[in-house]
This record gives sequence, C-alpha cells and structure tokens, in this order.
Amino acid sequence: MRFVALGVVFLVCLALAPPAAVAAVPSDTAAATSVDTTAASTPVPPVAQATAPDGALAAEGVAEPTTTFELALQPDRSADWTVTVTYDLRTDDQQAAFADLAAAYRDGEAEFGPSASLYANLAARASEATGREMSVENPSYDAVRRGTTGRLELSFTWTNFLADAGEERLIFNDALSTPDGTWLSTLSENQVLRITTPRGYAITSANVPFADNTVELEGPRRFSPDDHIRITFEESVLGAGSLRFVGIAVIIAAVIIALAVLLRRNDRIAVRDRVLPGDGDDPDTAGAATIEESAAADPPDEDLSLLADDERVERLLERNGGRMRQAAIVEETDWSDAKVSQLLSSMADEERISKLRIGRENLITLPGVDATGGGADGDDATGTADDGAGDPSTDSDSDAPPR
Repeated sequence: MRFVALGVVFLVCLALAPPAAVAAVPSDTAAATSVDTTAASTPVPPVAQATAPDGALAAEGVAEPTTTFELALQPDRSADWTVTVTYDLRTDDQQAAFADLAAAYRDGEAEFGPSASLYANLAARASEATGREMSVENPSYDAVRRGTTGRLELSFTWTNFLADAGEERLIFNDALSTPDGTWLSTLSENQVLRITTPRGYAITSANVPFADNTVELEGPRRFSPDDHIRITFEESVLGAGSLRFVGIAVIIAAVIIALAVLLRRNDRIAVRDRVLPGDGDDPDTAGAATIEESAAADPPDEDLSLLADDERVERLLERNGGRMRQAAIVEETDWSDAKVSQLLSSMADEERISKLRIGRENLITLPGVDATGGGADGDDATGTADDGAGDPSTDSDSDAPPR
C-alpha cells in the first residue's frame, strides 16, 4: 500500500512541480553539467535521466543531491567512470522512500538517477567527432543507504577515452566533444569532477589546476568551447607497462651476477698470491715486506727509466722484498716476455738473481733471499736456485718464455 501511495504522490508531483535541476550531466536550463541534448536518443532530458530522484523523494522534501564524477584514467587510454549521487535523508519517510526506489535502481530498471544509456550515447557522439571507436562497457548500478545518507552509483568503462599523441603521451580533451560542440559545458554548485592520472604517467601540462597528479574541479563552473579541459600525460620514470619493470629487474639481476663473478675472481687471485709469493705472502713475510716497502717509500721515488735494464730489475726486486714473479716484472717494466726472459737468464748466469720454476711461473729472487719465504739463507737459496737452473723446465731458451 505504501508503494502505491508513493506512486500516486509521484504522479501528482509530475503534474504540479517543475522538474528538479539536479543532474549528473544537466541541460543549460539546470544548475548542473551542461550536455548537448542531441547526444541522448532518449526523449528524457539529461537532467532528469542523470540525477533527478523519483517523485516520491521530491514529495518527501529531499534536498538537492550532490553529484561526483570520478574518472580513473588507465594506461590503455580507457577511463573507468564512477558517477555517485548522494542524498541527505533526514526523516524516516525520506529513508523509506529511498529504500523502495533503491531496489529498482540496482536492477537497472529505474527511470531516475545516472544512466549508462546516456553515457553510451555520449560516447557514440564523441566517436563521431574524434574518429576513434568508443563505447561504454560493463555498466553496473548500486544503491545503498548508511544512516541518513543514501547513494546511487553508476560505474562503467569508457574505451578509447584518451587520445594517443605519440612519444608516450596521452591527451584528455577530445572525448568531451561531439560534432555539434562540447557535451560538458558547466558544473553546477553541487557537482564535483575528479580526474586521476593513468598508472605510470604524470601530468606535464594542464589548463586546469591539479595537485598530486589529480585534477579536481568543483561547481559552479562553466567551460567555453575554446578553453575546455585539456590535460597532457607523459610516462613517468618507471613507466606504465610491466615490461619496464621487467627490464629494471633484469638490469639489477645482471649487476648482482657481475658483482658475484668479480668477487669470486678476486678470491681466486688472493689464493693464488698466497701460493705464488708476490703481492701476498704468509703473514710474517708479508709484514716484513710491508715494513721494507714503507721504509723504501720514505725517500723520493727513483726514476727507474734512467737505469740500465739489469739495474732496473734489481731495483724492482729490492722494492718487493727481494723476490717477484717473472710476470710481475713484465707488467712493471712494460717489456716483452722475450726481452724479460732473455735479460733474467743473463742475470742468472752472472749469479745476480736466482730463478725458481713453480708450476707455469718463474719466481725471481735476489741472492741471499729465500725463495720459499722461510728466511735469508744464502746457501740454501743458492742451492735451490741452482737446482732450478739445472732443471730443463726452467731453461730460458724454451720455446714459450715462462711468465
């Protein structure tokens, strides 16, 4: 019975009262967002179709609702729209009237509140104006009351809403146009338009205020055809697509692998230096070498290039604790392997140095220096050097000079 009574009241209100000027996308005669009425094929004006409540709510004295348009822009150039109409239901009768009408709105059967058909017509008109195929997909209706607040909510996806300007730029502008002009000309006093940036993009220019990559416009506000909303978005540092994140992850992984390989190589060199004396020896010998190097570093460095070749080798050996690998001498002097091998053989024949073969390396020592690092014992060192010299494997005239 109550629903029948509400229906009677609704018919009376339609006969006596002017239509309510509360629209999500109203006409020029309403204090709301202006829309070219030719954009909608339905005879119901956009004002009534968008937000005007059923006459039952008007009969109960419900105040003009507030409308919020939220556009969540997407990297694929679509826009997820949410149109929310909020009513202030102060009395039990107002709340009861809203509850009766909410069920019809959730089922998509209501002839009031924001309607997907209106936006589908607008998308078709914008498609004609821009030459891009646009459509409204996945519309959903919801109605809920919490306390004294009732809300009608329409959600849908508007495809190809943003224009692709190339070079990873998207433009918000031309989807608001139709062949006859713009369909969004005003915001009423109780309306808010909120536009959020596509994920992975940033606003680089806009003719309207924005903060934190979000544009929020409150009514009342009018838009002229020549100065309509225009926002330019460009991809930020990380970008919008998952491929960018994959690329970054690959780079990070490559850096980690390179560091691991480098550290492992350094560990191998350190172990080799412990076996083949040079830059690294056992702690006692290394400590003595460090003291000798520190003492030798006090006087000004001698210019070895002014010395004869054999004297230069002797200076190098003195600076390095009396012993060096043959390969290290090649590196220090920047001479060829053959020259160093010939010079060392000549100096060994003159007993100015000793050569000891260790694996594929030659260890060069001054006379009186123990090649094994066990201390200075001239006889033992000489004997070892002689044995090494007598070994055919240490012959400097071999086909491949050792390093």
